[in-house]
Amino acid sequence: MKNKLTENLIDAFKSVIPIAIVIMIVSLIIKLPGDLIMSFAISSVLLILGIALFTTGADMSMITIGETIGNSLVKRGNKSLILLVSLIIGIVITISEPDLMVLASELSSMPSYLTIGLVSLGVGVFLLIGVFRILRKISYRTVVTITLLAILILLYYTQPEFVSIAFDGGGVTTGPMGVPLIVAFGYGITKIRSDKDAKSDTFGLCGLSSLGPIVIILFLGLFFKTDSHFNIDNFTTSLSISERFITSFLSSIKEVSVSLLPIIGVFIVSQIIGKKINKNGFIKIFFGMILTILGLSIFLTGVSASFLETGYRIGNIISSSEYKYLLIPISMIMGYIIINAEPAVKILNKQISDLTEGSISEKMINLCLSLGVSLAIGLSLLRVFFQIPMIYVVMPGYFMAGMLMYFTPNIFTTVAYDSGGAASGALTTSFLLPICIGACVSLGGNILSDAFGVGSLVSLTPIITIQVLGIIYEHKLKVKENKVYNEEIVEYAWEG
Repeated sequence: MKNKLTENLIDAFKSVIPIAIVIMIVSLIIKLPGDLIMSFAISSVLLILGIALFTTGADMSMITIGETIGNSLVKRGNKSLILLVSLIIGIVITISEPDLMVLASELSSMPSYLTIGLVSLGVGVFLLIGVFRILRKISYRTVVTITLLAILILLYYTQPEFVSIAFDGGGVTTGPMGVPLIVAFGYGITKIRSDKDAKSDTFGLCGLSSLGPIVIILFLGLFFKTDSHFNIDNFTTSLSISERFITSFLSSIKEVSVSLLPIIGVFIVSQIIGKKINKNGFIKIFFGMILTILGLSIFLTGVSASFLETGYRIGNIISSSEYKYLLIPISMIMGYIIINAEPAVKILNKQISDLTEGSISEKMINLCLSLGVSLAIGLSLLRVFFQIPMIYVVMPGYFMAGMLMYFTPNIFTTVAYDSGGAASGALTTSFLLPICIGACVSLGGNILSDAFGVGSLVSLTPIITIQVLGIIYEHKLKVKENKVYNEEIVEYAWEG
């Protein structure tokens, strides 16, 4: 484990340092307060440590738990039980998600508990649909196409504020806790099959799960309204550096611990009804959970203590200057780099590489994600500057994503939707979104309809870029196969 932790520390260092350097340079140029720059420097160190601990712990616990639950259910052979557990897992990993609580507070016209309950149910139902699709060998394209058509229809009847919030809701439900567990659970379930499409069907559950909240929130938008005002007091603080980090850590460790409790409960139940893990395996999982809680808490502490305010001030100050349009390319550079530090993305990329035996490498996925997130923040700021309605961006985007499915190898499609679901994580919420909010405030726009939606675009654009990668990959593979085939023909003719 020591070697693995050291390897993850080095990897985290390589991921965080580039974005830290870029943000520090921008912060010094626009002359941010010295205490905020110091807080950001400390936060960067915490991000490195947090990512390393979390990825090590998640590999030891969350992935093992997901596979164990899936394997236990498959061995029992009861498909009804598999579907029931899928529904429960989708609900419990979502209901205590901290970002979902923030989202619920935005919908001021309805009780928060009702929003949280319905969105969690949406994730559970769509995870159930995803597992049912695997068991019945239903085309992923068919399920996603039907879902996207439902979303496009709902878009026409939902108020603008709900559109941005709904698509952002799809991102907050597939966080660092849920992604490794769901992917591993899907891998365990696919072991019930031995056909050629089983490997590609390992993925796609996270992508479907992230579409569930979009449908639910857009549907709620037909009956409820949201307050057009947004409280920006959370984006600035008068606390000292030590108070920032102590307050953030206590809050983060509480939230992470509460989020993990339902997952532990599902795991215990699976042990009761299925094959039990031996003592060494149980100790490994327990220790992995401790590392997961500690690592994610440290990561979130670093993010909330300074990234939130730093992003807000960068967006606000640059957009208030005569060089306001420079904010777009600067933010795109940040977006290109920042995605590599998302814990959920790092875990998912490793799982993709491992389960596909390296045929889809982490490097390939990272490049597509970086390009996608860069494009997403660029589009988001264009929306802020020119007050472009969200519907004019997401409708063409999801139409393109839906069309690409029919030209892309299945495994690239399922991987694309999973990657999109994982991309909108803590750093997106706590840095890229505040940049847009800061710009929106300085330009006098509507925060909910103009600034929100970053998370949704961050989820959408990787779906497009990875599917394009799949088309290019398949084309190159065919060219290579034809070349080898032609060379064999020439060699055979020469020998003849």
